[in-house]
Amino acid sequence: MTEIRFDDVCAYLGHVCLCGAGGYRIATLVVDSLSKNYGLLERGEFVLVSSRDHTISGVIAYILGVSKRQDKEKSTYFIDNSIEAPRREYHYFIGSRETKTAFHVTYKKYNLIGHAAMDSLWKIEKQFDIDPASVHESDIKKYGKAMEKMVREVITGKRDSDLFEIKGVSYEDTFSKFIK
Repeated sequence: MTEIRFDDVCAYLGHVCLCGAGGYRIATLVVDSLSKNYGLLERGEFVLVSSRDHTISGVIAYILGVSKRQDKEKSTYFIDNSIEAPRREYHYFIGSRETKTAFHVTYKKYNLIGHAAMDSLWKIEKQFDIDPASVHESDIKKYGKAMEKMVREVITGKRDSDLFEIKGVSYEDTFSKFIK
């Protein structure tokens, strides 16, 4: 598989962000898990089902080389809105078409700093997008430091045990309603 680094993800997105870090880490964890048993797998030979159409799933799709197309027979990236998830919890089903192996990955993003702190940072970000001059410099610094710390924790794997849950699932059962 072609090596894609986190700075490649940032170039793809046009910025550094927590969602990019989460997508990068999820793809890395799944590829590492599959590589242990099956060796190097080809980019583009994966299937992705996401609980939401979100930056995180877009990054996973970019890294794994899957595409969302109107033609169901050519698509390898699907959104399943019927997957229920609590706030700031994301579910991804990722499988290798070559090995017929699949995983269910849950990203518990809320465990990084909790909902209240994340809500506070989100308010700063939204206000900055509306009117940068209206955001106090101390809030900008607070936001920057918090995001830098969280991104670093996610991409380095320091928080894997409380952020990500990975379980093996049946490839056929998981993807049968999406692919032939």
